[in-house]
Amino acid sequence: MKTERCEIRIRGMICRSCTDEVSGMLLRTKGVVKATVSYRKAMAEVSYDPALVSPDELERRIKALGYETGERSRAERLLDLGCAALTVLLAWLLLRWGGASPKIGGGSFGALFLVGLSTSPHCLGMCGGILLSACHGGEGRKAQLGAALGYNGGRMISYTALGAVFGALGTVLTYTLSMKSMLFTMLGLVVALLGLNMWGLLPALPSLPDEAGTACRLPDKFRRQTPLLVGLLTGLMPCGALYAAWLCAMSSGSAGNGALLMLAFSLGTVPLMLLFASLGALLPRGWTKYLRKLGAVLVTSMGLKMLIGGLLLLQG
Repeated sequence: MKTERCEIRIRGMICRSCTDEVSGMLLRTKGVVKATVSYRKAMAEVSYDPALVSPDELERRIKALGYETGERSRAERLLDLGCAALTVLLAWLLLRWGGASPKIGGGSFGALFLVGLSTSPHCLGMCGGILLSACHGGEGRKAQLGAALGYNGGRMISYTALGAVFGALGTVLTYTLSMKSMLFTMLGLVVALLGLNMWGLLPALPSLPDEAGTACRLPDKFRRQTPLLVGLLTGLMPCGALYAAWLCAMSSGSAGNGALLMLAFSLGTVPLMLLFASLGALLPRGWTKYLRKLGAVLVTSMGLKMLIGGLLLLQG
């Protein structure tokens, strides 16, 4: 088989989910042997069989996803600069609001709620099918709403319980001030890296399972169970923002604080999931990527806050 290689400049990609969406589409295209999509370069590098597909066809498929081809616009560059400035500003405000020490409080509780709210479109895209399957058995709007409440209630219980576990684990690891500082600094670094990965700025890091274009899946026998049980199970699904929230819970200082932080995060994800179950997909396709970008900004800001706060502990 003879293969050729082409480079396609892409406009409109603003986060890691965008690159994963384009990459997944290209790899599913008949005739494409290999495809690498870079957010930083705003470009797709594709190896393909010219007998089966052409660069023009690949460009048409990219445009069908809602993106354009050509050089990245000035507006896209300004968006990145604005988001970077917003990230630094939010990290500073979180330090001022919640204090340098990563403990439970209005700032951290509110920050986790905002992260959950802004990343809920991502949850919807990955696990919306499971939500609809869990709510499908009920007839009528009230039955569907009750099933959606049960599903989200299961997720909240699962998230909160795991928050308590990670919060308790954090207390075991923080005996001395220096150990506490090292833990908070390392966790902050990991959370910041997760945020930058969601942003698309770290191409060396692999995509997380749910960010590679593959929706959450459960065996059929679990899908047929009650919405509450399905919600409990999906609370354990892999998710970049969820991993970051777990690490924040670990730095909270106690099992109770960790549980409250994860409860705040889960509450943030509930509104859109409930609306989706009741009314169907509400957000236009073009809007969701901006909310995912906001989620990446918030996660990165939280990581910077934890990292700087951990370093400042030694000065306190």
